[in-house]
Amino acid sequence: MGKSDLRMKNILTIVALTIFIILSIKYAFLRSKWILDVLGSLIILGIFYKFYNKLHQDSISYFCLILVMVLHDLSFYGESIFGITFENYMHFFGGFTIAIIADRFFNEKLSKAKRFTMLVIFALGVGAIVEIIEWIGFIILGRGEGLFYFGVGDINAWHNTIIDLIFNAFGAIPMGIFTLCRKK
Repeated sequence: MGKSDLRMKNILTIVALTIFIILSIKYAFLRSKWILDVLGSLIILGIFYKFYNKLHQDSISYFCLILVMVLHDLSFYGESIFGITFENYMHFFGGFTIAIIADRFFNEKLSKAKRFTMLVIFALGVGAIVEIIEWIGFIILGRGEGLFYFGVGDINAWHNTIIDLIFNAFGAIPMGIFTLCRKK
């Protein structure tokens, strides 16, 4: 990792920590269930910070990860932008982020077609794990807001799960196309 990438990683981490601490205080004060999501984001941030080099990440993939977690934790679920629900945007950008992280992680030589397929399948796999976590959270914790509860955005449970996975795939496809077009 170069000095500029290390510097950017540290700057992104400080900004993310600041945002997550502010959100933690806000959600603790409001007694909001979203605090669990912020704590989950802090754990993921810590894991990616610690294993940044072993996971072959760079400041772009790290930025995408932080951006997706911050947007998720701001809890705009139930909102629509241009007639598309915020949750669909989150799954699209989440799929893209999973694909870019996977692209960095799987650094072995693969044909472009295999890499494209692997990125989309990886995004679908992680997306499915998230949907299972949502379901387990609903079974244990019931209704509420955030990843671990069934709430706004989780309309028509099966329909919602499939739409979420489709948007994960739609998000991974642009990253997959990028890998098809790049030279190395």
